[in-house]
Amino acid sequence: MWFHLFFYVFMLFISEIMRIFVASINQVTVELIITVFITMKKLLLCLLATGLLAPALAQEKFEKGKPNNDNYRYLDDYKALKEYINHDKYPNFKLGVGTDVNGYLQNNSIVQKMVNKNFDETVAGNEMKMGSVVNNNGEMNFTTVKNYVNKATNAGINVYGHTLAWHSQQPKGWLLKLLADKPDPTAEEIYTVVASKDFRNNKTIGFWKADEAENGYTLKFDATNGLIIVTTKSKPWEIQFVPMDNIMLQTGKTYKMTFTVKGSKTGKLDGRIGDWYGGANFTINFTNEWQDVSVDINPTMDSNFMLIHVPNYIGDVYIKSIKFEGDKRPTIPQTKQEMHDTLVYAMDKWIKGMMEACDGKVKAWDLVNEAISGGGNDGQGNFLLQHSEAYNPNGNPDATWDVGGDAFFWQDYMGDLEYVRQACRLARKYGPEDIKLFINDYNLESDWDNNGKVKSLVGWIKKWEADGVTKIDGIGTQMHISCFENDQIQDGIKKHITAMFQIMAASGKLARVSELDMGYVRGSNRWASSIKTEQLTEAEHKKMADFYEWIIKEYFRLIPPAQQWGICQWCANDAPSNSGWRGGEPVGIWDANFYRKHVYAGFVRGLNGSDPTAIEVIKANETPDTSKGIYNLQGVRLSATSLDELPAGLYIVNGKKVVVK
Repeated sequence: MWFHLFFYVFMLFISEIMRIFVASINQVTVELIITVFITMKKLLLCLLATGLLAPALAQEKFEKGKPNNDNYRYLDDYKALKEYINHDKYPNFKLGVGTDVNGYLQNNSIVQKMVNKNFDETVAGNEMKMGSVVNNNGEMNFTTVKNYVNKATNAGINVYGHTLAWHSQQPKGWLLKLLADKPDPTAEEIYTVVASKDFRNNKTIGFWKADEAENGYTLKFDATNGLIIVTTKSKPWEIQFVPMDNIMLQTGKTYKMTFTVKGSKTGKLDGRIGDWYGGANFTINFTNEWQDVSVDINPTMDSNFMLIHVPNYIGDVYIKSIKFEGDKRPTIPQTKQEMHDTLVYAMDKWIKGMMEACDGKVKAWDLVNEAISGGGNDGQGNFLLQHSEAYNPNGNPDATWDVGGDAFFWQDYMGDLEYVRQACRLARKYGPEDIKLFINDYNLESDWDNNGKVKSLVGWIKKWEADGVTKIDGIGTQMHISCFENDQIQDGIKKHITAMFQIMAASGKLARVSELDMGYVRGSNRWASSIKTEQLTEAEHKKMADFYEWIIKEYFRLIPPAQQWGICQWCANDAPSNSGWRGGEPVGIWDANFYRKHVYAGFVRGLNGSDPTAIEVIKANETPDTSKGIYNLQGVRLSATSLDELPAGLYIVNGKKVVVK
């Protein structure tokens, strides 16, 4: 496109030069110059037509098929995927992709350019999950989330949030600490010292203090009073130092911290137990008499230091000692209501933090991920919700299908209804006004249970919404599927994909294919493993492309435009052999080296509703008339008399472009 613009401007420029120059020379010279000009123009047009100016139009590798293989040259001519979407017909449809966020954040990276050029929507593979943001001390770090959301939205790409509530990839350590047994309030208090410092003997402070001379204070020690803070200036916070460090406490427990302290007059000390970025704040009030002043401390991390301030005080402060005592009373379990309320606090903290980090730019979320099990009966004909193995309602093992990494089942403690209702309430409280919330799950296209899981999901949505407050906007079907060599198995898979789309459409909810990817299974064993990418034949690659095409067209056929959210391809590239997800399988639209596969053409045909404009595909049962010859795109007649003799690619037959697959 840029070259064509340059060429047009260049020709206008030459024409103007000619006009000025002609005015001052004789007729013979004019004729000579015009002849040269026309020759130059023809030469430039020839260069343009033959592609000799290709460097100005150089393609990225993700815009081309596999190099040095004529079977893939036809892919070089296809446009970016999202250019094939008919937005007049499908105005709400978005083409998304699961994204390697680290790769995307690298400026000008191939991942960033490929995503921005081909897709409307990007989804983080892991970086927006709770376990990626919240550590086992309950501390949250949204730096990567903010960078990713800003980078994508600034490029005009929508970010779809994945995921707010899930049982896998959770900060399990923090959540279990929150639910730990509590001291028995009926038992006598028994405390034991876990950390202490007596400044009468240990005449040191910790690793840092603010400048004494600049801020008007000095620190000194004596054997009677311990640490003495002498202040000569009244400042709100600048007089500060670390009296103790390496304080080992346990997150989730309550400790009694005691200062033995007095001042030359009444005052207070403000402080924090934690690190430079956060922790548990406290205040110690003192008089001019020695007192043991105790406060409860609930640490937010295990390894701490203490930072104290002497605010707005001129005079002396004396600290003999500081100690931390842990409660050694017998413990009892928290009540069900206490555990519920504690987890609502944790969920509130997490969802509020995420929504603030996204700054209203992420308009749609997987509210709850993979909640439905694959069996059991809730008494209303629906499969059970997933629960931990320890929970197992009525001893039913069908409730635990997917343990996952760092599994923590919120619904064990909050209940099947409250788990989702609370997540929905908080997402709408802190999210943008126009937020859309989806329930996302796998195996909704399942043939072995006659689509039992998607039917159950629709049933559970009705139960969650029965309070008249909770509103679920959409259903996400992951569709981690396989293409089967056996036509009978493949037909059964297709039948249940069709049924799934019909059920989703009948629900009235938005419908999204959320994590589409595909392997390939040979033979007649329905449960055989997918073969590896290097084993795949050209014919098998093309069968996968045809299956992708069929899925996309079936989505458009069955999901009304008003209910369409879109389709997200989970794997842009084929999985490397060491991948934790479908390792070594041909799951991508591009290969591992970012070259287009035949699957790319399948997506194009599905999105376009047919093959690319002005290109005809020769079906297996068609025999085109080639009696007038077969030509390549340069207009050269080929020696072949049948398309069967030619490799995959684009050709001219009877004045029309045809693609041989």
